[in-house]
Amino acid sequence: MKPGPVRLLALLLTAAGLSLPAPTASAAPTSAFPGPGSYLHQSYDSAGDTYDYSLYIPAGYDPQQPSPLVVLLHGCNTTADQRARSSDFNPIADQQHALVLYPDGDAYDRLLNGRCWRATTDPRGETRDHGDAAAIAGMTRAVAAAWNVDTTRTYALGMSAGGFEASMLGADYPDLYAAIGVHSGAAYGRGAVGCLGPYLPTADTADLAQQAFAQMGPRRRPVPVILFHGDADPVVPYQCGRQALEQWRQTDNLALTAQGLPAVPDQPTQLTDAAVPGGRTYTVADYGTLLEFWTVHGMAHKWSGGSDDPAVAQYGDPTGPDASAAAWQFFSRHHP
Repeated sequence: MKPGPVRLLALLLTAAGLSLPAPTASAAPTSAFPGPGSYLHQSYDSAGDTYDYSLYIPAGYDPQQPSPLVVLLHGCNTTADQRARSSDFNPIADQQHALVLYPDGDAYDRLLNGRCWRATTDPRGETRDHGDAAAIAGMTRAVAAAWNVDTTRTYALGMSAGGFEASMLGADYPDLYAAIGVHSGAAYGRGAVGCLGPYLPTADTADLAQQAFAQMGPRRRPVPVILFHGDADPVVPYQCGRQALEQWRQTDNLALTAQGLPAVPDQPTQLTDAAVPGGRTYTVADYGTLLEFWTVHGMAHKWSGGSDDPAVAQYGDPTGPDASAAAWQFFSRHHP
């Protein structure tokens, strides 16, 4: 019998001497979330499936002024609320008057897929208007319709399985998301095989780049991407983050060439080594304005920076650079 998706993930990790993160209790009540704004729990129907999501409305939201929107995707066996608490993105949203959408999966994702987005287990099904990608895009549009959202400043950022999914969204919906962020994730269409546990070269980077470019169709354009990865990650290998960088460099170059514009170089235009006071060292590689790759030295499979709350300690590494702040700085430079 062919193993189901969550069983496949478990088998891959068991072979590597690893395991999926253990499910935990639901996140704390709304009042425990950082930030003075409103934290809402809502749902969205997509192709007959019901997806839950959480939405943070900053205290300074002005219905007369269009606000940016950041879509922040959790990883496997994590809820939207846990990602909201551990990433510490809400205080940034308050400073920048941005809304933050935290999607959750449907019943299949929750009960049969280990709360993983289907970009990990069925990337071929994650196309425009299909799968979790379509549901996340639908939630994004629903929030934009209900609130005064600046649709030119809408972004997607994901951790782990959410990073896999963010790569899909960049190619499936380049007309919806002005830029994307991939934290401890993988390239477009890569899936879990070879990128969960030991790294295996099971997918050709140039082929993935071509597939992403083809998926964009008439909406094709260079997509700005910021990536973060710990070089000691035992769950999603560091090489998969590097492959995601190269896939997006090649995909963006296909779009740039079609527009008669200069290509993104294959080497960084700037390398910056730095350290968090009392914490981890890291290296930021800039590839012009379109691509940025953060290597956090010695970090495992964790969100870099974020909350030091013990209740969500398993999801983040507060000794790393603040990925939420860095992602926002990158996103704020990009809007059509």
